[in-house]
Amino acid sequence: MSLEAIAAMLGHKSLDMILRYAKIANRTVADEYFAVTDKAEALYGQAPALPADAIGPKMARLRREHHRLLGNGYCTRPPELDCAFESVCETCAFFQTSIEFRPTLQAQHDDAQTKGQTHRAELFTSLLGRVDRADQDAS
Repeated sequence: MSLEAIAAMLGHKSLDMILRYAKIANRTVADEYFAVTDKAEALYGQAPALPADAIGPKMARLRREHHRLLGNGYCTRPPELDCAFESVCETCAFFQTSIEFRPTLQAQHDDAQTKGQTHRAELFTSLLGRVDRADQDAS
C-alpha cells in the first residue's frame, strides 16, 4: 500500500509523520520495485538477450587481443594474470594505446601540465611519443 494511503488511514497530516512511525519491510520495497521495473520493461519491449556465447568475429578478436578497454588505450594483460596496477594502467607493461586515443592522451597531458604534475605530464609525453612513432611507422 502506498505511503499516502497509510497516512490517510492513520490520520497523519504529513509524510514525515508516517515515515517516523511506519517501517516498510524489505520484501514490500522489493515487490514494489519489481512491479515498477516489469512495467518499464514492458513499455520498451526489450529484445531478447543474446546467449552468452553468441559473439561475432570482431568481438571475439577484441576479447583475444584486448582484455580490457580503458579510457586512453587497452589492457592486454591476459585475464588469468593478476593486475598490480588497478589505478595506474599507463605505467603497466601490458598497457597499449594507439592513434585513436591521442586526443584523450593529449588532454590528460595538458591537465597534468596545468596542475604542475610533472611526473604525470612526462608519462603522457612518453605515451604521446609512442603513439606518434607508431603512426609514422604505419604510414
